[in-house]
Amino acid sequence: MLDSTLKTFITHICKLIGLFAFGTAGFMLIEHWNFLDSLFMTVITVTTVGYTEVHELSQAGMIFDIVLIIVGVGLFLTIIGDIISISLELNVFKGRTMRKIVKLTDHQIICGYGRTGQQVAESFQLNRVPFVVIELSSIGAQTARDRGILVIEGDASSDDVLREAQIERAKGIVCALPDDTQNTFIALSARGLNEKVDIVSRAANPGSESKLRRVGARMVISPYVICGQRLAAAVTHPLVTQFLEVVMHTPEQDLRMEQVKLEGPSQLIGQTLKDANIKQTSGAMILAVNQSGKLITNPPPDLKFCLGDELIALGAQDELNRLAVLAGRTES
Repeated sequence: MLDSTLKTFITHICKLIGLFAFGTAGFMLIEHWNFLDSLFMTVITVTTVGYTEVHELSQAGMIFDIVLIIVGVGLFLTIIGDIISISLELNVFKGRTMRKIVKLTDHQIICGYGRTGQQVAESFQLNRVPFVVIELSSIGAQTARDRGILVIEGDASSDDVLREAQIERAKGIVCALPDDTQNTFIALSARGLNEKVDIVSRAANPGSESKLRRVGARMVISPYVICGQRLAAAVTHPLVTQFLEVVMHTPEQDLRMEQVKLEGPSQLIGQTLKDANIKQTSGAMILAVNQSGKLITNPPPDLKFCLGDELIALGAQDELNRLAVLAGRTES
């Protein structure tokens, strides 16, 4: 809808330019006036401002002026009315978008809507994660809008733009630009505006990983390294690769892998893995536990759960929902 509105706006501007060009060319050919006089005469005729003619008109000039008044004035008023209406519509649309963005909290910010950013956005949409995209390119921003995504068109390394994206209340930020220097600046700006925000960044060059971590990125991912590892695993461990692909990237399959945080009202807090009977109660299988910043894989039966622990679990969606209730989430 917005795309067609912009096209209509541009079409009307072109018509307006064409109308003034037609009138100017007519007076130049018929009356042999210079460009400025011809343009001035066209403008005062079409806009009906009523100024005195710059030169006396010949009979042929009068006939052309009559035609220009009949055709041009109506067309001019129609175009101006449509342009005003479209401008108001665009401002209303932008206002609605900003009102939605202002209400965001505990959300994610995606910097860049290229191929990497689009994949991140699709994953967030699939998992119902609230997010906003910051995209410098007007074409990329429009592509995101057409897909129903909240977008801020601007430079993600700018403090003002990050504030528009509500960086102070954001849970995390994804630096998905192809340029490592830009991602470093974004991470640095984001950390300065929100000390607690979780920063994940893409890195094209191996040497950039340490710099991004120094400016606050928790995790730095190289697409080329990940791609190489996946290709090698597909050859050496094809069944494992197929299983992980189903669990992580196939939404139509019932089996999923998620992380669930133990919150205040959770009945699991203080219990051991053995006594909690999570598998029997929810059906989900606990694969690992992140406890006090330490990831414990294949946790032992005597592991005692604490407030804030993050459980990495495998199961069907309804099983994971039941586990979320056990973990203290109010909504399943």
